[in-house]
Amino acid sequence: MPRFDAELYLRLIGERMLTEPGGENRGARRPAIAEAAAALMAIEAIDGPGAESVLDDYSFAMSLRSDAGSRRRAMLRGPQASSEAKPLKARRVVPCGRTIEQGKAALQVRYVSLSEESTALAVTWHPGSAGPWGGGPPSATITDDRGTTETATFSGGGSNQGMRGRLICARPLAPGTAWIELDGTRLELTGKPSGFSSTLEPLPEQDPAHRYLWQRIAEPGAFDENGIEPAIDALVAARALFAHDPLLDEMRSVLEVLQRRGAIPGAGSPSGATLMREPWRSLLARDQAADGPTGSILLGAVPPAFDGFSVAVLDLESDENKFRVDAEVAPAVAHRMPFDWGMGPRQLEWWAKDDRGNHYLGQPSHWSFNDDYGHGLIDFHPPLDPRATRLELMPTAQTTRAVISFSLPWAQA
Repeated sequence: MPRFDAELYLRLIGERMLTEPGGENRGARRPAIAEAAAALMAIEAIDGPGAESVLDDYSFAMSLRSDAGSRRRAMLRGPQASSEAKPLKARRVVPCGRTIEQGKAALQVRYVSLSEESTALAVTWHPGSAGPWGGGPPSATITDDRGTTETATFSGGGSNQGMRGRLICARPLAPGTAWIELDGTRLELTGKPSGFSSTLEPLPEQDPAHRYLWQRIAEPGAFDENGIEPAIDALVAARALFAHDPLLDEMRSVLEVLQRRGAIPGAGSPSGATLMREPWRSLLARDQAADGPTGSILLGAVPPAFDGFSVAVLDLESDENKFRVDAEVAPAVAHRMPFDWGMGPRQLEWWAKDDRGNHYLGQPSHWSFNDDYGHGLIDFHPPLDPRATRLELMPTAQTTRAVISFSLPWAQA
């Protein structure tokens, strides 16, 4: 049997993309050649430089075929967040729960995060009417108990009904400050976060092709339900996977319902979900639930770096439809962009598991980044089981996951 030539396989995909009508634009997803290249890298059929070289050739060729292609290539090659993870530092996170009136608007300060590297206030801004935003969420002047004063600017998202995000100081204030003043309003920093434990765990051994496909399904930013098909084709061609592997139908069913859920919340689980393996069985079994508890937990967890990633989980908020965590990640990008040809770092999967055997899967939202790290929300579905008394948050990389474990104080008897 002839040796599989991964570079030739990828170049043949590229040639088809160049010659088929509409090949340069097949919807808001990664091109087939990039999906295939990532899968072949996962089984070590090709290395990173080899894959990047092929993709760069065909990305350039596609860009020459239209002005839109040139603009897209320029956009994707523009400034990007760093792929080198600078480990996040431990921080002091203090609950606040203060609302500051600003004329007709109101600024709710949920908590304050202080470290040697940064000072940020988690805020929700309410404009006071449904009208235009005006100047948008305000900047603020923040002073600590040492007399240091810095300007803080807003980073976040929302609508004219309200915006959620952070006021981030231009330079860090004293991490041990007993209070801060926000535009002259003093906020005493006396509260304490909830207790938690944090460990790192290696992932269980798994067939490399199966592991890659399951991780690809759970990875943030799966833009198309057919996104794994080029990867499957490449793995079959490389003889790392059988075309009739029984796991493939299960994978396709899981991906189908995840995509349908993204477009239509509560769209329901596929028939036969109870026969699926965990974590998918319990995740999909509660897909239509709307019974989550209402509450929040302040954490401030910064586990050790793992697989080139560093994360911080600052707080958790739960409602009847979902729960979300406020997180920081280095390197900064939390998900791939549409039409992304790059072979950059693999993305984190955001899993959670409770003490009743339920699993939850998160997706990033309201994400922004600077040169060092990204921050935003991770929205988890389905909602928390109201009977759960403990939760484990599990940001998961290729070989290792962090496990942040804590009690749920609102659990029903």
